[in-house]
Amino acid sequence: MAGLNAPRDLTTTRLVAAGPTRKGWQTGAHCRLVRVSPGILQKRRILSMKTWKVLAVLMLLCAAVLAACTVAPVPMPADDSMAMEDEGPSGPVTLKFLALADDDQLNAWREILAEFQQLNDGEYSYVELEFETIPFRELFPKIESSVAVGLPWDLFQADGPDMKHYGFNRVIWPLTDHFSDEEMAQWFPQSIEEGSFRDQFLGPPIMQSCSLLMYNKDFTDAAGISPPVGIENAWTMEEAVAAWQDTTVDENGDGVPEVWGLRWGQGTWTGDYEHGIFRRSNGEIGSATYAGMGEDGVTFQGYLDTDEAAEAMQFYQDLHQTYKVSPVEAIPEIFESRQAAFMVTPDNRIGALNRIHGEGNFNWGVSGIPYFKTPVCHTGSWHYGISPNTQHFEEALEFVRYASSDAGARIWYKHVRQLPANIGLFNELDEYSEDGNQRVWLDAMNSFGIPRIQTPGYTEYQQLFAEAAGNIVVGADPKEQLSAAARRLEGLVAKYTGWNN
Repeated sequence: MAGLNAPRDLTTTRLVAAGPTRKGWQTGAHCRLVRVSPGILQKRRILSMKTWKVLAVLMLLCAAVLAACTVAPVPMPADDSMAMEDEGPSGPVTLKFLALADDDQLNAWREILAEFQQLNDGEYSYVELEFETIPFRELFPKIESSVAVGLPWDLFQADGPDMKHYGFNRVIWPLTDHFSDEEMAQWFPQSIEEGSFRDQFLGPPIMQSCSLLMYNKDFTDAAGISPPVGIENAWTMEEAVAAWQDTTVDENGDGVPEVWGLRWGQGTWTGDYEHGIFRRSNGEIGSATYAGMGEDGVTFQGYLDTDEAAEAMQFYQDLHQTYKVSPVEAIPEIFESRQAAFMVTPDNRIGALNRIHGEGNFNWGVSGIPYFKTPVCHTGSWHYGISPNTQHFEEALEFVRYASSDAGARIWYKHVRQLPANIGLFNELDEYSEDGNQRVWLDAMNSFGIPRIQTPGYTEYQQLFAEAAGNIVVGADPKEQLSAAARRLEGLVAKYTGWNN
């Protein structure tokens, strides 16, 4: 496979798994080798016949022990797909799935699994899923470290820009040979590109994305604010601050608002997907600030830490420290629990609102995303990944095949309500039609959406940028933080030099 080492043969691993071996020793047999020194046998030139008989018996016993302790080599199959066809299920198979802690997504996967188990008269009815869910900031290093130490994960949820990192470091099973041209045509080309590395398709997309400014209409109405309609009329950052201040409410005057003006970004983390928008928006298209990274994918000084980038992140700090429209310590589900008037988020927030409050019971609206010089939203989203450590490749592959199909994506959308990556499903949904209430996310993605930086070093970039942004929130100097992050980052990603040649 071009640019990637094929994963080790997993059929052989399954065959010998029942009897763990170590260099030919079957450890489950509780046997040991007995070594007889030749010097002992030659202490006398002449031995009695009785002694010879005893020694002969001992040597025969040693030979028998050696034979019992040796495992015959297992023949390698000529083709692993043929081996999988010859093997039938020997019992229940539980696919271990490393995923983001998110109730809507988990509910979607459970329903997808139930439908998958019914396919082809129950062909895969013996397959179950076992989830380990962890917070966003811990997911990416956990995937890589789990593969490195050989943990038996079968599936993982991979963020789109991390796919090239996983491909370069060979911690994901390439799937180029397992999806037909017809299946590949299900998805938007941007999603396929995001899930590929060096001409290898690494995993199908789960959905697409773009973040805009959602708001609680009850709060904006109470403040007498009418957010602009349409992406072309979006507020500038300076204009938006006034609205966020007017909707920040501290009724008892204790300095802790009952309602905050803004939560910028999903969850409680400061990641590149939404917080990287500050830097990009403060640069013109084509500028170093907008790019955030050199074309080589490993240069960050002079891109991540420009004066414009520092100015933008100073504004982000001011939202917490000066304007005080956002809490310094993030509040989980702050928008869903009606503790924030505005939130920058993809349309998956609608799925969460429907789950918590019931369909139509939360009075929400959406406006274009505020900007400095250039309106921008980051595109791309989650992909399915199959671990090289899986011992159930066939079942993992077929589950991913169904989950990423139009049928599986339809179930996913029902629970999550975010821009689909499946073209056929997308064309079915009234919400994205010309007058649909989620159409604005599509228009924004098509108008000014841009993928996050494309480099195998994205995982390292994400971690260091998040660390810098978190420090900036609590008062650290933005220029110093970004410059330090850029220097450290170049040291970490130097190993990827030449990756795109």
